[in-house]
Amino acid sequence: MNQLDELRSAGVPDMEAVGGLLVELAADEEFFGPLIEQLPPAAPGDRWLVRPERGPRLVLVHRPDAVMGYTHSHRCWVAVAPVRGVETHQRWDAVRHPDGRAELRLAEQRALVRGEVVTLVPPRDVHNHGHVAGSGPSPYSLILLGDDMLLFAREEYDPRQGTWRALAPGDPGRSNR
Repeated sequence: MNQLDELRSAGVPDMEAVGGLLVELAADEEFFGPLIEQLPPAAPGDRWLVRPERGPRLVLVHRPDAVMGYTHSHRCWVAVAPVRGVETHQRWDAVRHPDGRAELRLAEQRALVRGEVVTLVPPRDVHNHGHVAGSGPSPYSLILLGDDMLLFAREEYDPRQGTWRALAPGDPGRSNR
């Protein structure tokens, strides 16, 4: 977090450098191995590692086989890097309509493994991530957020239905689909 603070001293962080720090941290199997063993492999789970009232926070997240998170925005910068397994990450271009319809286009899909990272900055932060059946072992990934996303009004999307809904501050949205 001290290295991250140095990167943030100029105001807007260099997301490539933030991603590099997260990849370096995710490579520490000796540290993360025991934490991963505490998360049940057959169920979604997380373990907060750094969670201040405001500012960057870090969480270790597990999604079991074939479980993807709902498509959502953060309204703050975010970086995702696997520690173990294959994390499928999808970034979407989204156009919202007042009646709840949404035009969604898959802009990028990546199967991330240890040593890789994805970073997002609003407004291009509509995404989902987790595990796609048959892609490899289910992921245990680090998610580094620029702030507490629950402080912001955000959106949740359903690409299959072509819809969106507003998430008021404090609403975490649905977890997994």
